[in-house]
Amino acid sequence: MAVVIDKAFWDSLSEMREVKDLSNAEIAWFVVTFGASVNGLFQIKRDSVHFTTLTNAVEGLTGGTPVSLEIFENGIRARMKRS
Repeated sequence: MAVVIDKAFWDSLSEMREVKDLSNAEIAWFVVTFGASVNGLFQIKRDSVHFTTLTNAVEGLTGGTPVSLEIFENGIRARMKRS
């Protein structure tokens, strides 16, 4: 399975143990950032790729640090103002 997420979301997750070999992976996490706007459209840039098992992914997903809805929405608004 391949999952594409932005760097901010990846950074909010708990640490995930990665597998050393692609053949042992069940999930490939493609972490992206967003570049400067061109003609009103953002560019997606690859930041990193991480390979995990499903079990390790569940541990990372359930151990993250949640933020309040207000903090989440303010972060999105701040990014939108930059465009």
